[in-house]
Amino acid sequence: MSIKHRIFNVSLKLRFQNISARYYSSNTDIIESAEEEPIFVHERNIIELEMKRNKSRLTNAHRNILLGQKPYEESRSWYHDTVKYKRRTLGRYGMEALGVPAGLAWPTPKEVEDMKEYESLAHPLNIQERLREIKEKRKMEEEAILARQAEIEKKMATMQELINKVHAKIAAKQEAELEAKKKKESRIEEIRRQLIAEGTMSKDKLAEAMSKAEKDEKKLKKALKKERMMEKQQEYAEKLLKEEAKSKEEEDHAADSEKR
Repeated sequence: MSIKHRIFNVSLKLRFQNISARYYSSNTDIIESAEEEPIFVHERNIIELEMKRNKSRLTNAHRNILLGQKPYEESRSWYHDTVKYKRRTLGRYGMEALGVPAGLAWPTPKEVEDMKEYESLAHPLNIQERLREIKEKRKMEEEAILARQAEIEKKMATMQELINKVHAKIAAKQEAELEAKKKKESRIEEIRRQLIAEGTMSKDKLAEAMSKAEKDEKKLKKALKKERMMEKQQEYAEKLLKEEAKSKEEEDHAADSEKR
């Protein structure tokens, strides 16, 4: 073995001896008698260890809630002393977390009377009456559904007839449009022939004559519409007069029968 390796091994041994000496001499707590109980490191520094273990950085209240414990050991605000808060604490964290007798969770006689009054106003019907009302309502809904289904079936039975009517209506409309188109074309042809016969055929003259013809046609339609309206009004007036005369005859007949 070379001198270099020997020097290195000697220095390494000395270093390990110094480390072991420091390690064994670091414990300064000496038990003087057999009756004295030893103090372990983990018991002495348990609070510090718990603080180091808490890596969440939550407040104590939030951490207690997360762990399923009571948030505060003492009241921090006015509502912590209310009955509502105490009841909630009892329901969430148990009787040990409450700190007071659990009898406060039960309502007082006045609260019981208030609840009875509320129930009588909000739900005046008892269970049997409420069930009867629900059954009647359900029965009415079922009857309405059945009536609707029957109406749909009835309409479906005449669906083909309705389809035929719609097709006939569409065909009549198309026929009327075609007839109006033919009528317009024949009118244009007639006006053109008339202008040619007069020797005044031109584009402007044709447009002017067409405009005049359309105005005359509109006036004619308006007059016919007014005439039909007058006829309907006259028919309605005659109907009212007949009904009035009939009601008068019935009144006279009733008066005569009473006199007899």
